[in-house]
Amino acid sequence: MVAPIGMALVFKLAPPERRGSIMGLLGIPMLLAPALGPILSGWLVEYVNWHWIFLINVPIGIVGVILAVKFLPTADRQQTPHLDLIGMILAPIAFAMLAYGVNEGGSVSWSSAGALTGLIVGGAALLIFIAVELRQKNPLLELRVFGSSDFTRGIILSWIMQAALFGSMLFVPLYLQQIRQFTPLETGFILLPQALASGIGMPIGGKFFDKYGARPVAIIGLLLISAALFSLSHITADTSLWTIMPLLFMLGFGMGLSMMPLNTHVLNAAPRKLVNRVTPLTAAAQQVVVSFAVAGMSGYLISRTTAHASHGGNPLNAAVQGFDDVFFLASCFAIVGVVLCLILRRPKPAAADTADGSRPDPSLMISH
Repeated sequence: MVAPIGMALVFKLAPPERRGSIMGLLGIPMLLAPALGPILSGWLVEYVNWHWIFLINVPIGIVGVILAVKFLPTADRQQTPHLDLIGMILAPIAFAMLAYGVNEGGSVSWSSAGALTGLIVGGAALLIFIAVELRQKNPLLELRVFGSSDFTRGIILSWIMQAALFGSMLFVPLYLQQIRQFTPLETGFILLPQALASGIGMPIGGKFFDKYGARPVAIIGLLLISAALFSLSHITADTSLWTIMPLLFMLGFGMGLSMMPLNTHVLNAAPRKLVNRVTPLTAAAQQVVVSFAVAGMSGYLISRTTAHASHGGNPLNAAVQGFDDVFFLASCFAIVGVVLCLILRRPKPAAADTADGSRPDPSLMISH
């Protein structure tokens, strides 16, 4: 709830000529927090108590509420739209069953009963969900925005990048802990270069977006991501950390460079009057895509590790080869993203305006 509202608010308050830079600053904590989290969580698990992984969020939430009450602008009360109950029922069924089907297909077989059931039930629920949403006056997800070709190009590219990045980011800590036997705290420190690089890349990507647009920035970022993931696909059980950590830095910098410019491009391509409806769509879509990527790549890791082990080799080497295959698959996704960047274009000015050409009151976003 907070992320889409925050993005929409910042997007509407930011002047168009500085929108990329400001959105880049907004993205710094969004990338730094997941990357720095393993260090803090590793320390809590090893030296305090695992319960504090959850309890630590309570004071953070309280501080956030206090800051929101004090600093967010006051909004006029708007008429509360009717809840899209049918969409709220269909969406979890569709996305959960599809994720289950993808996981079963990757780990067992695409013709297995679990995979077929998940894909068929989830696909049917998704089709019904789309039909319902297109007919709703206040839909759960505003799918009509896909009528903008610039928006559609941007969000598909964003999905591909997220699948490559977040799908693979799960497996670097797994490799370090399961194969290399590092502790959670040690793993967190090894991942630190990725976090720092993300924080450096975000504002740079935002400034470049303001000057050159999304396409060149996204191409450079995705090329860095592709190169890093391809190099990670050749690691072994004893690859030096001095080889792995620079690759993680490259991965993080490419992620920071390209992520927020693409998100800003997507919002720029949406009709201005639908921005408050688009940010929930993009946030929900990211969660779904990441879930699919994690489920699919987890299943792929299991199947590839099993296939390598069936040849009678060392189980440890089979596991490493399974990780290599996952990183190679992720690099292929990133390469596809580089190619799709070529069709990106600056959104038409009309797409950023409302019907009457006026600029909506940013305070309306608070009550959405």
